[in-house]
Amino acid sequence: MKEYTTESIRNIALASHSSAGKTLLTEAFLHFTGATTRMGKVEDGTTVSDFDEEEVRRGISIYTSVIPVEYKGTKINFLDTPGYTDFVGEMISALRVADGAVILVDSVSGPEVGTELAWDYCNTYKLPRFFVINKMERENANFQKALAAMENFADIRLIPVQLPWGEKAAFQGVIDLLSMKALKGDGKTVVDIPADLKDAAEEAHMKLVEAAAEGDDSLLEKYLESGELTEADIIQGLRTRTIAGEIQPMLCGTAFKNKGVQRMLDAVVEFLPSPVDIPPVKGLGENEEQVERKAADDEKFSALAFKLMSDKYVGQLTFIRVYSGVLKSGDTVYNPVKGKKERIGRLVQMHANDRQEIEEVRAGDIAAAIGLQSVTTGETLCDPDAEVTLERMEFPEPVIHVAVEPKTKGDQEKMGLALGRLAQEDPSFRVRTDEESGQTVI
Repeated sequence: MKEYTTESIRNIALASHSSAGKTLLTEAFLHFTGATTRMGKVEDGTTVSDFDEEEVRRGISIYTSVIPVEYKGTKINFLDTPGYTDFVGEMISALRVADGAVILVDSVSGPEVGTELAWDYCNTYKLPRFFVINKMERENANFQKALAAMENFADIRLIPVQLPWGEKAAFQGVIDLLSMKALKGDGKTVVDIPADLKDAAEEAHMKLVEAAAEGDDSLLEKYLESGELTEADIIQGLRTRTIAGEIQPMLCGTAFKNKGVQRMLDAVVEFLPSPVDIPPVKGLGENEEQVERKAADDEKFSALAFKLMSDKYVGQLTFIRVYSGVLKSGDTVYNPVKGKKERIGRLVQMHANDRQEIEEVRAGDIAAAIGLQSVTTGETLCDPDAEVTLERMEFPEPVIHVAVEPKTKGDQEKMGLALGRLAQEDPSFRVRTDEESGQTVI
């Protein structure tokens, strides 16, 4: 994978209720961009992002996977998060380090509990986002019903940038309201809008243009003078308002049938921010004063550890989001939470569970470090000469408590080590010893 400047990076979390299609959507993205030769299936256990044996066995995502996708000169770090609330800690960690989010909604079920959870955490971290009404090929799929449900649910104005070209078994692709063309299948085949959809498309296009113009005085003046905006103008207006949190674009498609995928990737590049489009990250300096770090290579290094993963070949992998500066293999970094200096052994670009060794990671990018011993999820790494502590993630308190014990006394130490490792990797998982019973409670 080639090197990308900070402006050409997108860190995007995929979030939703369980079974809305996030993992399959990453498969569609990888296949569309030529990174894979065929799409994997969740039921077959052949998807790229669900690689853990428990994920394969259960057919669900348990861990957040980092999936880099190269598209139109942009590197998109997709963070495929679990939808089940049991693993909400993984979603919180991903949303904390993302710059934007794509929230998937089932075309039949509409918004569900997991949708609301994802939305609330996006609000907590002030993430620009857009919605995708997925699974348009399903029996009983209903775009207008799902859109109406989302409009009642969301507290920000939703702007459709597409209409479905058919529904259920007749779903062929999308009507693109930017170019006013019909995109068949994955989007590579472009044709004129069918006559029976022309009026609805023109009405929706007018609302789209008005929404784009309202966020920019020069665009509004141009629109009032000519009554129209170019496609580039519309994208500029929608991007500005989406990043500002004033509107949420709405798309549709089906990851399973690989339809509408191209416009979803386009929307990530066109509407969601790069690291330089968001305010500088804030933290506390050595004397508890507030400091800022801009997303630039020439700034002092700062990063947040957002995930730990054990690898049987290389040991512990520490996933980091670099907010400022450049980190190189062999560099010494400072952990202000623990008050310790550590040396970076190696740096790797993660692609789910595949690793590609890299020499450095630049501002705004995501990578994994090998060799860190004392870092836990949510802790800051920074330049030893420019201390800063970034905001940690807040995890909800567990609601289920279970006592566990080993089958034999000889396994007591092994169990303790295993539970300790689990607690280190997942901060929403807690281990304690009950003082009265002496039991180990998780």
